[in-house]
Amino acid sequence: MTVFTDRIDDVLRAELLPMGFDLVRPRRWVSSSTMGATRRIFEFQALKGATYSARWGFSLDFVPVMRNGHLRWKRTPKGAEFDLCIDPIDEFGDVPDWCSFVHLPGYMETGTNQIIHVVGNTTRNARRDFARVGSVRDLISIFRDRAQMTFRRFSLENYVQTHLAWGLGLVAIGQNAEGEAHISLFCEQRGVDRNDPLLLKAETEAARYAATPHS
Repeated sequence: MTVFTDRIDDVLRAELLPMGFDLVRPRRWVSSSTMGATRRIFEFQALKGATYSARWGFSLDFVPVMRNGHLRWKRTPKGAEFDLCIDPIDEFGDVPDWCSFVHLPGYMETGTNQIIHVVGNTTRNARRDFARVGSVRDLISIFRDRAQMTFRRFSLENYVQTHLAWGLGLVAIGQNAEGEAHISLFCEQRGVDRNDPLLLKAETEAARYAATPHS
């Protein structure tokens, strides 16, 4: 018996497989590492009210993730987490119809045609953002752009990973002083020791990335 999440992934498969994405768990697709560091993420997140809404973004292999007060690596497709999340709800406040659907079996059911329509809308918008990033420097540009935007729900400041990823990304493009400011802010806000061994290793890896030629 095909469950509803399988139907979502069946439609996503046609859109995302040609782009180098793999299904890592129901409704979440992650690309292989590109530029030696960056993975793209696309998913339909489950919200209250049997609602599924799309979001997408990027995960940097040299940036650890903060979980339960501790840092850990996320350098595999299954382990990837958003360092930069682009969620339409942040801009609109409410859940937009163009990027979501509601499915309540026996009451409010979503048909395949509607899934195809929403997947087409969302992957088209995600492609535009993915196309902007051909390097870590490009990703830093998106951080800067989104820092200037007006949001109706979450801003960059509401995402735990923001200053850690932004800071290590800056180190990875050789902008160490500005990167240090973001890393220190992350540590201050999240209660992380600036000399945490894993954080220092991440900084070393980011610096090594900066010293490596990238085509």
